[in-house]
Amino acid sequence: MKLFNAQRKNLMKDKGIRKYLLYAIGEIILVVIGILIAVSINNANEIRKTKNNLKNILTTYKEDLKIDTIMVGRALDVLDARKKMFDQFLSDSVTIEMYKKNPSAMGLILNYNPFELQQKGIRLLEKFNSNTETDSLVTIILANHNAFDKLIKETHERIGSDISDNMNYLKYNHPWIGDLLLGKLENPAMYEYFISDTYRARLAIHNMLVYGNLKPILDQYIKSTKTILVDIEKRVGD
Repeated sequence: MKLFNAQRKNLMKDKGIRKYLLYAIGEIILVVIGILIAVSINNANEIRKTKNNLKNILTTYKEDLKIDTIMVGRALDVLDARKKMFDQFLSDSVTIEMYKKNPSAMGLILNYNPFELQQKGIRLLEKFNSNTETDSLVTIILANHNAFDKLIKETHERIGSDISDNMNYLKYNHPWIGDLLLGKLENPAMYEYFISDTYRARLAIHNMLVYGNLKPILDQYIKSTKTILVDIEKRVGD
């Protein structure tokens, strides 16, 4: 009888161990499932957070683009208004009387107002792009902005250098430059210079820098910006 009871006790003991093991395994499975659910929820929250963050950044960049579009548009309006004057005073028929009637033509190669594209939104996009997986729209925006930003800055620098060269030439070779800058236009030598081949060559070079380089870049920038604005609005809405 004692032997039978011992065997029964051992069997019950074995069953208890099995039940405990099954319970422990079940607990582990539940913990793992809980972790997976938590990770999934966290990942979903992170994805949602990332999308919202990108949406806010794109909205900021969209506002920058609107400002840049207005600024570039105004620059193009100025260039269009001055183009007729460039063509007129580059012609072979230019005379002193033409300059006397339109003295502002004497400043065509002596002044220019450079500008820079907005940088706030693009800096945020650069930071976003370096911290997250690549987004195709962000990649396009970065490539487009950086290309035009570089072209515009380099062209502005060339135009600025040309203006500085023109100013220095007049400064060291024609004392009447002071009178010109002060609006005193009585000196005959001043007009003789502006109808000379020397000045015409400088005017032609400046015309090429402005209308052969800068204007086509700005025209293309406007077209490209319109396309990108449409893409951004599709992503974030109006």
